[in-house]
Amino acid sequence: MPVKPNNREQPEPRREETRRRILEAAMRLFSEQGFARTTTRALAQAAGITEMTLFRYFAGKEQLFEAAVQEYGGKAVAGEMEAQLTGHYREDLLILGNLLMNILKQRGDAMRMMICEAPHFPAMAEVIAQNPRILRRMLASYLQRQIDAGQARPVDVDAAANLFWGMFLAYRLGADLIDEPGVGGASDEEVVTLFVDIFINGTTAGEGIDGNGS
Repeated sequence: MPVKPNNREQPEPRREETRRRILEAAMRLFSEQGFARTTTRALAQAAGITEMTLFRYFAGKEQLFEAAVQEYGGKAVAGEMEAQLTGHYREDLLILGNLLMNILKQRGDAMRMMICEAPHFPAMAEVIAQNPRILRRMLASYLQRQIDAGQARPVDVDAAANLFWGMFLAYRLGADLIDEPGVGGASDEEVVTLFVDIFINGTTAGEGIDGNGS
């Protein structure tokens, strides 16, 4: 008598596709509704699966939130940034600035959600803090290499890294709150250049902003 296939065990490619849909739905709903107001039923519906299937992938909403945060930031972002660095101080900061600006623009809703949710869920604050810490460590390590090479003057690299990425974070979060029609009009590229030149002028080992101390 033939053995019936076990339909409860999905082939690996299908499992990965289902997991990806769940994570995408989670990030979207958490961003739009917040953690507390997002139910597992709504998450399952948004992913096109049953609630029972959702629990086969994630034990609960907290585990799903943590997985979504890790999937869409931190290590992947830092790795992408480091892969594009050239060693030229100003050029690298422009690359990093443009990448940061694009990421924050694309994921602004998620960033605001994480900032708002952290005080209400202390146990999740550590999860939310992981991605900024990874970016800070990557930036701090890069700045230390530039100091060692004589391109940047000695500074507290952790503080400087926080300052650099904090400029872009504050700009993107503030843009939706205080921007007025017809006021300003600088492109994202112009803003990145402005922030990088401000940072270079404060940290370069010599005079000027050409990254070579000249």
